[in-house]
Amino acid sequence: MFRKMMKHLVNNPGLKILSVLLSVVLWMVVVKMADPDFTKPFSVPVEILNKDVIRTMGKVPDIVGDTDIAVFYISGPRSYVEDMDSDDFSVTADLSQMDLSQDGETKLVPIEITAKKNEKHIEIIKKTVNMQITLEDLSEQKFVISPETTGTPAEGCAIGDVEVVPNLLQVSGPESVVSRINRVSASINVDGISSDVTDSVKPVLYDENGEVISSELLEMNQNVVTIRARILGTKSVPVRCQVRGTPAAGYEYRGVELTPETILIKGEAALLNGITSIDIPDDVISLEGAKEDIETTVDITPYLGDGGVSLVDDTANQVVVKVLIEQKESKVFHLPVESIKINGLKQDYELSFQGSTVSVTVRALKEYMDTLQNGSIKAELDVEDLEPGVHTLPLTVTLPDDKFELPDTINVQVTIEDKNAPPEINQDETEQPGDDNSGNSNNNSSNGNNNSPNGNNSGNGTNQNNRDSEED
Repeated sequence: MFRKMMKHLVNNPGLKILSVLLSVVLWMVVVKMADPDFTKPFSVPVEILNKDVIRTMGKVPDIVGDTDIAVFYISGPRSYVEDMDSDDFSVTADLSQMDLSQDGETKLVPIEITAKKNEKHIEIIKKTVNMQITLEDLSEQKFVISPETTGTPAEGCAIGDVEVVPNLLQVSGPESVVSRINRVSASINVDGISSDVTDSVKPVLYDENGEVISSELLEMNQNVVTIRARILGTKSVPVRCQVRGTPAAGYEYRGVELTPETILIKGEAALLNGITSIDIPDDVISLEGAKEDIETTVDITPYLGDGGVSLVDDTANQVVVKVLIEQKESKVFHLPVESIKINGLKQDYELSFQGSTVSVTVRALKEYMDTLQNGSIKAELDVEDLEPGVHTLPLTVTLPDDKFELPDTINVQVTIEDKNAPPEINQDETEQPGDDNSGNSNNNSSNGNNNSPNGNNSGNGTNQNNRDSEED
């Protein structure tokens, strides 16, 4: 039995070897079909090594273009290639390998790419072979780190003081890069936060366009800083404004309009509880002699208090104040002289006015003027100690409300007469008839002398009556 088996094994050896080879090839084909070759591209930033080699010369390298981004491909079985990403490669450029004797300003530094895994199963095909650099003077500058916040605190809360420790950053690197730095900031997220928060963050460099400056050639003395943000309470309070002065005659102050009427302030709860309004004092706006509305903008920051209270929005510190000035209307009322109260007139005297009415000019706003009637205006005249004759006196007018005013003093002309005094005889009127009577008396007297011995007595009686009449 054993011999029979050995006979079969040693027979046709060539055929048997061929079958083995075919089996191996078939296995390789099957494996190849199951895990075919695959190519994958990568773009990975170059890590620069041995920068101090250049710094000892007082120089720093400045990368030309995007040559600090290495572009390469890897090829191999799909299962290995697809398993790899950018972090699986070490991409470096060693400045100590740079040939400083090269002509021209641009120097070439070889880029080395090595795989951190699957190295035996993949092939690296370089597209970017060298990093290109130029040598620049070393520049160092210090920048104040500006604190910034992102997000919105919890409802009813606001961001208070935000500080960075340390707040000074020293940056060194190529002059062309350092000179582009416009500001440095550190940011903390306060979204939904209702209490103070602290974080450790990396400072970020920005150019004048707000673009982030990121370069392997820059070095900072602080890679991480601490930023703290206080979270405060908020309160909405009204803005009030006082004014001083008096408008021009015939005009009235009607109040102020404020835009906005309320502002949102922030601070500790104990401080906010004691604030009911933000008051603009009366020494800010004067309406003295004003004849039209006054509009001005007031910065309310100085009126927020002694400290600890500030605006939630620092840019909302301007309040537009409009002082309303309205011109009054004038209207003439004709008061019957019978309605004027006379004070101090002696019992034996009587008073008469020049005319049946007295004109009284009243000034007020239109809305009030429409409600004023003649009967609401009271007038008095003081004639105490005045003797008979013609007098011009000031009329005392009382208006129903201080909303009304008299623009001018009102004078009236009155005549006071003594009721017991004899009527006055006009001298011109009495002399002319007297001359005629005198002539008649003479004639009568002459006639009396000629005709009657009693003529003189008759003439004397007439003169006496005249004298008695004049005495009366």
